[in-house]
Amino acid sequence: MKKRRLFWAVCLCLCLCLLLAAFLYWRKKQGQEQAAAEAPGPVSPVTLAIGTDIHYLAPELTDQGAYFQNMMENADGKMTGYSQEILEAFIQQILAEKPDALLLSGNLTFNGERQSHQEFSQKLQEVEDAGIPVLVIPGNHDLLNPMAAAFEGNGYRYVENITPEEFEEIYYPFGYENALSKDEASLSYVVSLNDTLRILLLDVNTPEEPGRIKEETLAWAEEQLKDAAAQGAWVLAVSHQNILAHSTLLSEGYVIENSEELLALLEKYPVICNLSGHIHMQHTAQSADGFQEIATSSLAVTPHQYGIIELDGQAAAYHTVPVRVSEWASKENIRNQQLLHFEELSRGFFYDTSYRQAAAALDGAASSAELAAFFAEVNTAYFSGNVDSDAWDTDLFDAWQSESGFFPLYLRSIAEDGFKDHTKISFVFGR
Repeated sequence: MKKRRLFWAVCLCLCLCLLLAAFLYWRKKQGQEQAAAEAPGPVSPVTLAIGTDIHYLAPELTDQGAYFQNMMENADGKMTGYSQEILEAFIQQILAEKPDALLLSGNLTFNGERQSHQEFSQKLQEVEDAGIPVLVIPGNHDLLNPMAAAFEGNGYRYVENITPEEFEEIYYPFGYENALSKDEASLSYVVSLNDTLRILLLDVNTPEEPGRIKEETLAWAEEQLKDAAAQGAWVLAVSHQNILAHSTLLSEGYVIENSEELLALLEKYPVICNLSGHIHMQHTAQSADGFQEIATSSLAVTPHQYGIIELDGQAAAYHTVPVRVSEWASKENIRNQQLLHFEELSRGFFYDTSYRQAAAALDGAASSAELAAFFAEVNTAYFSGNVDSDAWDTDLFDAWQSESGFFPLYLRSIAEDGFKDHTKISFVFGR
């Protein structure tokens, strides 16, 4: 009798679980159908440029001396010594292409130097004067950075940085002046580009909670998303740090700490996708429910590319464009041979930096030169957004896997990525 009662009790529990699962599925389906029914109409055709992580350093803050050169050669491949030329060439291309707006998603400066910010904003004025709206947000390097410094000879000296309030003052013409609404808890704001599209720029680099989006900012963002939906407008989100993990190794310190809350919010409303940067490499990612994030690679790193995203109806198409510094130098009649061959110089610098770091990790192991060269080639391609599977050497990859430390894990994460071309993506939103 007890066994029979236990059997029927188990059956009842199973039935209740199945009914609950069916109810939850129905509720989710109803919510999706309701969201689809409430989705705004088509987006008017618009073309946007997105640049990030230029790490501009005012030329007056470095004499290109021994300390500075050594620091660059042992860093992450940024061509900071040429940031002025990269920025000039970038601006000229934007002026020639005439997008409907230019979005800059943070790390505008090397380490938040006041002078770098002031010069950077002055250069952006040329874009605004040409009738191209510029929208900026800060990155993790830009505010109250204790590493703001000038580099001279064999050393450095600290220089003034800026506060969040000063950031808004310096960049007031570039987004904040024409904001529909500004968040009181951060430097986040929203701008209307036209009746069908708004840009939501999210600052997660406040001094109080760096790398995390504040609860007050989440509440403010939801109000903006509600208002956009009520007005029949789609929203394009922009952040510096990532909402999604773009690699098994690029999570802590790269993804917004409470990204799950932000992702749930963006998926709840008619948001096209999120544009970010921070990781310096070109990469795309998708959530379990299909939400797209595009991380544009650093303007400071080869191949010095920015993104172009075109929206029309409910279709989005994104592709990268390299900044052609050598072409700009030629047009400006600059005789500096390094600038006239800048693309080769920059790629070689990144390759050599990768090679030295890999060789040091191998510490004289057999075939270390061959393994380091393989790593350098793969890493250079990976940052550009497209590792050619034909150039992948399985034997050298396997040899790396017998080593210990970071580099084998990093190469494995690249292999797991699947050799996808991240420099272009097309998708339909709102379905």
